[in-house]
Amino acid sequence: MTAINFKKILTKREVLNVLHNLVSAFNLELSIQDASGEFCLQLGNNQSRSLEMTELEPIYGNEAIVGWVHCRSQDDKLMTKTQTAAIAHLLSHCINQEIDKKSLANELLEKYEEIDLFQDISTQITTSLDLQELTQLVIEETRKVIAATRGAVLLVDAAIEPLRVLAAFGQPWYEATPPRLGEGILGQIVTSGQGEIVNEVISDQGISALIAVPMKVKEQVIGAIVLSHDPAITYTTHDLKLLTIFASQAAIAIEKALLYEQSCMAALSAQIQAQQLQQALQELKQTQAQLLQTEKMSSLGQLVAGVAHEINNPINFIGGNLTPACEYAQDLLNLLRLYQQCYPQPLTIIQEQITAIDLDFLTADLPKLLSSMQLGVDRIQKIVLSLKNFSRLDQAELSQVDLHEGLDSTLLILQHRLKANGRSAGIQIIKEYSELPLVECYAGQVNQVLMNLLSNAIDALEESISPCASLQMQRETAESCPLPTIWIQTEQQDSAQVIIRIRDNGSGIPAEVQEKLFDAFFTTKPIGKGTGLGLSISHQIIVDKHGGSLKCHSQVGEGTEFVIALPVRAIAPASVTPRISV
Repeated sequence: MTAINFKKILTKREVLNVLHNLVSAFNLELSIQDASGEFCLQLGNNQSRSLEMTELEPIYGNEAIVGWVHCRSQDDKLMTKTQTAAIAHLLSHCINQEIDKKSLANELLEKYEEIDLFQDISTQITTSLDLQELTQLVIEETRKVIAATRGAVLLVDAAIEPLRVLAAFGQPWYEATPPRLGEGILGQIVTSGQGEIVNEVISDQGISALIAVPMKVKEQVIGAIVLSHDPAITYTTHDLKLLTIFASQAAIAIEKALLYEQSCMAALSAQIQAQQLQQALQELKQTQAQLLQTEKMSSLGQLVAGVAHEINNPINFIGGNLTPACEYAQDLLNLLRLYQQCYPQPLTIIQEQITAIDLDFLTADLPKLLSSMQLGVDRIQKIVLSLKNFSRLDQAELSQVDLHEGLDSTLLILQHRLKANGRSAGIQIIKEYSELPLVECYAGQVNQVLMNLLSNAIDALEESISPCASLQMQRETAESCPLPTIWIQTEQQDSAQVIIRIRDNGSGIPAEVQEKLFDAFFTTKPIGKGTGLGLSISHQIIVDKHGGSLKCHSQVGEGTEFVIALPVRAIAPASVTPRISV
């Protein structure tokens, strides 16, 4: 019942005016008491509370007695009773009107508070697109207006058979037996699509009262909000109504968050696919470049081997004939000396010829000439052997290799770039070889790596030499332009691994460039001078093909060092991962 102030209603001006008019018109003495017996109002000639009232009628408010009316008149007693009843009825009507007004005002206030509350909640939940944050906000706001000790927001997920719990508070009852569609109270409520109040739950899970409302979007149930209370309380239809409004607002926001989540997943999937396609494209480009490079190296190897073979045949022929030629020449010279001893005075014509050909010089120089020819042949044979060792066409598979031999062969091939010329004093090579075991590797590929690293070192030194325009300037400014040098060091780190260090005193490599050094197609060289594949392929040969490592250490202004680590016995790498710059 809505609380009212009985005395305040009686003292209202319009009510007092009516009562005064009635008392005056009917010559009455009127007294009004509240339900407790306290006098609230007295009107008439005699207003003494001790007067005996002959007539008494109750005043009703919302079907309950809220006061009494007492009347006494000098006229007929029956008439006084009728007048008293009329006044009581009039006051009852006023009281009920006031109660109705107050109830309506309270109802309007509640409606306003609900609208204001739901507008605030709607603003909060519609501004979030994070599903977890959104559902947690819904469940927290719900418990503020509806009493509950436990609660959860459930989602119907086609990928998961039990209802998916998005957010919850209190001790969860659903962990032991997760709710399923069509099973138990929650499952049936979600399936039916109708909200339910169950104030007497028979359960071994300690739930005494439960209220649950499905969340719908376009008549499709996407989940539910469920609240429970222990110890028992009585949920009302008003609670169900509030929760239904919550559920309708939450359903729209959750659907929007789910769509956003799906769009994010789709975007992420598309991004991953794009990255995979980009990576596949890079791998394809790299593979194509490697095939071209391999074919190029193979063709070069075949060319080198063919040239070496063609040179080797005549050189072997010349070398094979030089030895008997030397012997023949020596025999002829010995014979000439015998003639000189036996015929010390030759004929004039013979003496003239001896003078013409300078016989003494010829006999002294001919052995030297033949010896220098032998040295030249030996030199050509070494070059041919180096070319053959570098091409390694006869060693396409794993084989036991002397790394020093590969280094020396590579240096011999690059000798023309190391020699002094009109613009530089040449490049000094310092070899610090340690005793190394034979290494099991693909010799041709390892030689390719050594060629790439030494060529890059020579390129770096030539760039650092360029500020010193002439050999004379380099000699005059030895301190500012120190002699370009490449150090080659080898060592056996342990019984299972050998190390090759190739260091130069060039200008060094910046840190930002070092990060991309082994990426395919990355190069700092001008167009036409570099493809960006040399170091990338070298890295793959050493790391992926041989299970070793290739590292670079450099500081700007202090030169660069590449360190190759190769296992003595070939091992298969754990995984082959091409280095691709995406």
